[in-house]
Amino acid sequence: MTPASLKTKLKNAVRIDRALAFVWQASKGTTVLLGLLVAILGVLPIASLYLVKMIIDQVAALALTPPLTLMDPAFLFVAQLITAAFGIGLLATLLGFAADYIKKSQAQTVADYMYAILHEQSCRVDLAFFESPEYRDTLFRAQQEGPYRPTKIVNGLFAAGQAGASFLAVAWLLAVFNPLLPVIIVAAAVPGILLRLSYSKKIYEWQEKKTEDERRAYYFHWMLTGDAHAKEFRLFNLGPYFIERFRQIRSTLKEEKLWFERRRAMGDFIAQASAIICVFGSFAYIAFKAANGEITIGDLVMYFQAFQRGIGYLKTLLETGAEMYEDNLFLSHFYEFLKVKPDIESPHHPVPVPEKIKAGIEFKNVDFFYQKDGKNVLNCINFSIGPGEIVALVGKNGSGKSTIVKILTRLYDPQKGGVYLDGMNIKKFDPGLFRKKISVVFQDHIKYYLKAGENILLGDMDRDADAESIRTAAIESGIDKKIRRLPAGYDTLLGRWFKNGEELSIGQWQMLAIARAFYRDAEIVVLDEPSSALDPEAEKKLFVSLRRLIQNRSALIISHRYSTVRQADRILVMDQGRIIEQGSHNDLMGLDGEYARLYNAQAKGYTTIKEEVN
Repeated sequence: MTPASLKTKLKNAVRIDRALAFVWQASKGTTVLLGLLVAILGVLPIASLYLVKMIIDQVAALALTPPLTLMDPAFLFVAQLITAAFGIGLLATLLGFAADYIKKSQAQTVADYMYAILHEQSCRVDLAFFESPEYRDTLFRAQQEGPYRPTKIVNGLFAAGQAGASFLAVAWLLAVFNPLLPVIIVAAAVPGILLRLSYSKKIYEWQEKKTEDERRAYYFHWMLTGDAHAKEFRLFNLGPYFIERFRQIRSTLKEEKLWFERRRAMGDFIAQASAIICVFGSFAYIAFKAANGEITIGDLVMYFQAFQRGIGYLKTLLETGAEMYEDNLFLSHFYEFLKVKPDIESPHHPVPVPEKIKAGIEFKNVDFFYQKDGKNVLNCINFSIGPGEIVALVGKNGSGKSTIVKILTRLYDPQKGGVYLDGMNIKKFDPGLFRKKISVVFQDHIKYYLKAGENILLGDMDRDADAESIRTAAIESGIDKKIRRLPAGYDTLLGRWFKNGEELSIGQWQMLAIARAFYRDAEIVVLDEPSSALDPEAEKKLFVSLRRLIQNRSALIISHRYSTVRQADRILVMDQGRIIEQGSHNDLMGLDGEYARLYNAQAKGYTTIKEEVN
């Protein structure tokens, strides 16, 4: 982080209006009620102090009179004072419990509200955000700090208000006795707070530098505790290695953080020692005044307790202010995340997406490179897919096939050239409405640990849940028979994360993802390695279904299995970001070029391997 950006963040740390706005939007009524309770609780301690003084003075005076009975009017007055003090104490306790409950309720409400904002922003930002380490640091810090810091700031504000009101009342009381006493209280409390503010800045700067290390530790934790790596961890005995990697990072982070805490604890001790000296020094002064008869015993107790409480109130006020400063400093991570604006947004006046695609999709002179690298991934890509046409993309890994899918689905925009739907640049459409025209099965498709039917329904959440359509999509993908054999059929929970979940094979999960794509009534279908986990029979059935479903739709298929590719109407061969050959299977085999070489290599691959081994 540059010094200028750090200075800006430190400057923004004194602004608590943004945190207040979050809390107010999430829980207006609760905030008002809590404010009223805090105001009342701020006044009650002073009333209690004064009643204690009156009780002690009355008892001291009565001690000099003849013995009293319980019903003596003088003692009844003392009893009334004690009853009043009891009532105030009971009321303060009751209001304290009520305020504590309301604070906890508010904290839950605000945390849920902040999570909603975080989730909405996470869904809004571009795909590029998640593919950048710097942005991942921003997201990680926002996740860590965003949900609970606003409530902590507002609760701190209420606590500071209560402590401030009580301190002002106590300071007035002490100033009447001796104007120097409030000054002594301030002198005793301020040094420790200044020290805390200083360390808040240092800890914040340290955490900024260590975010990637914390993310790496969390990554190791996720690998050790999740199911994604469980098989390999056991097969290759990787557990001890990653446990040690996690321990090393956490140990370094712990030692560095504890260094700050030790320094801060030493400063706090010095500040506390100064406060104790001030308390008992003032107590000696007040006791001397009482011994000389200048004040009563009740005054002695009241002023001493007032001084003690005054230091406590001021300390609470200043410490809460320091905590709010620190909380708001760390909440700046959340604000930083909210400031991220997607590059791919709907134009101010979007063009209506065609109800029915007529000409198809076309790439014209498309160049693309990832911002961090600056090296072209795609170079002058030109091709089209007409309605009812199946086009296949083939090529070595890294040739740019998946990038074409990301651009087609407008997860990225090309730096040069454009993608056109029925002759209109897709940038002129609303991205959400345009994507409704496309159904995609990615190579790394998601396993949703939900009900089987719900997994298919996710293909088009705008459609009303239709059991018949869901089953039709499952039949077309070949997964229907498996689902009907599950304990609760389409209502069976999938995966092993939750109770009574049923696991599927890799191929069955893939067929379920294909069913999800078929359920979406889209005119452009994109299948990225659709049959990589399917057996030959399932693959053949899939393409029979695909041919039947395509009709007037367009389909783009990426595959390394040439038994799949050869079924396409047209095949595009890619190499280093360029299309070097295109045509039907027979056309390309006749060229005897790169496609023919790749096809023949796969066709006789097993024989070649055996010969090379021998």
